[in-house]
Amino acid sequence: MNVSIPDSLFARFDHVSSVTGISRDHAIWVPGRIEVLGKHTDYAGGESLTCASTHGIAALVESHGGASLIIEDVSRNQRVELPYAAPSPKASWTRYPAAVLQRVMRHFGKPSAGIRLAIQSDLPSASGMSSSSALVATVLLAVLGEGEYEELPFATRADLAGFAGAIESGADWNDLPGDDGVGTRGGSQDHTAILCAKKGMLSLFGYHPITCHERVALSDSVGFVIAGSGVKARKTGEAKDLYNRASKRAREVARLYSEDLDEHYPNMGAMMAAPHFDLESLRWAITDDDLWDRFRQFEREVDHVLPTAVRAFASSDWTELGPVVAESQQMAQDWLRNQIPETKALVAAAKNAGAIAASSFGAGFGGAVWALVTRDAQDRFKRDWQTGYAASYPDLARDMVILDDEPGIPAWTSTPGLLSRLDSQAARR
Repeated sequence: MNVSIPDSLFARFDHVSSVTGISRDHAIWVPGRIEVLGKHTDYAGGESLTCASTHGIAALVESHGGASLIIEDVSRNQRVELPYAAPSPKASWTRYPAAVLQRVMRHFGKPSAGIRLAIQSDLPSASGMSSSSALVATVLLAVLGEGEYEELPFATRADLAGFAGAIESGADWNDLPGDDGVGTRGGSQDHTAILCAKKGMLSLFGYHPITCHERVALSDSVGFVIAGSGVKARKTGEAKDLYNRASKRAREVARLYSEDLDEHYPNMGAMMAAPHFDLESLRWAITDDDLWDRFRQFEREVDHVLPTAVRAFASSDWTELGPVVAESQQMAQDWLRNQIPETKALVAAAKNAGAIAASSFGAGFGGAVWALVTRDAQDRFKRDWQTGYAASYPDLARDMVILDDEPGIPAWTSTPGLLSRLDSQAARR
C-alpha cells in the first residue's frame, strides 16, 4: 500500500521530537476513523462503511536500556511506565497500552529491549472517533516494531487489524486464546479502518473474516464536518455496560435462533446467510420485542441502508443519500437505543444548518456526529451548526469541538518493518 504523507504530519513529528528529544528515525502515524454507516453491525456479522480520519496520533519510538514500556503523552504532559514484569495500568487510559503489552508478551514473548514511545494526538478523547483503538494500534505497532520479533502470524494488514481488535475486546484470534481485554465486547471495525483504509475513499468492510467488499471515492465537492456533542462516549463504567448490552442483544438473537433450529450461528450475519433462514421462524424463536428490534435494526442497516448509501456516494446522488442516512439515525434511536438527547439535537441542528446528511457514529451514548457538507459552504455551516446546537445546549455548544475531515491515509511507519513487509506481500499477490 503506497501511502503519501502530508507535510503537516512531518511538522507534528518535529514537534514531538523537539519536546521529547526522540529522533524522527522511527515515526508512526495512526489515524482515527469515521464510521459513516453500519451502526453496531461489525461484531454482529455485518458490514460497515468507514474511512480513516485526517486526525490521529503522531508518535516517535526508540529503545531504552530498561525492561519496560514508557509512554509519554505530549498533549497531556503525562508519562507512564509499564514494567514488562508487571504491566499493570496506572490510569484509566493506560488500560489500553497495558492490554496490548500483556497480550503481545503472552503470545510472542517479551520485547528484546525497553521501548520509549512518545505520542501526540489531535483526536478528541471519547468522541466516537476511535481514539482508544488508535492508541491500541499505535502501541501495537511500536511494540512489534521495536521488539525484534522474528516470527509473527500476520500475512496482511487485515490480519493485524483483527488481532488489534481482539486485544481490545479480549476475543480469541485464530488459535491465540483471548483474555479480558479492556472490557468492551466490540469487533474490529475501528482497527480495520485505521489500518486498511485508502486516502480519498470510503470502504465497505465485512469482518468475519475481514474483507474489503467495495471502495467508493468521495466527491471532491463535499467533505465531512465532525462535531462533538460534549458528552463523552466513554467505554468505562455504566457506559461500558450500555455498549456491551447492544453486543449482548445481538448475540442473544443468534443464540435463540440457533437453539430453535438445533444449529449453531455465531452471529446474526451468519444466521441471515443460512440457506433456510426465514423471518417467521426467527420471530417464533424471539418473543422479546427488545431483541426483535435489535434484529430489525441490524437487518435494515445491512440489507438496505448500506447498499443504498454506497450507491449514492458512488454517483454523488445526495438526494438519495440524505433520506437513507436519516433512516439509519432513526433506527439507532428507536431500535438500537444508543442515542441520547444531545446527539439527537446535534443531528437535528446539522440538518437545519444545511447538511446533505448527518449521523451520530461510534459506540453511542454520547460522542460525535458527522455532517456531509459542500466544501464551499463549510465555514458558514460550522457557524450555523454551533448556533443551532446552542439553542438546545448552550453550555455544551460553547466548548464544542468542530473538525473538518475527509477520508485520510491509513496507519504508516517510517522505517521498514511489519507494515512495509505486509504491504510488499500484498503488492506481490
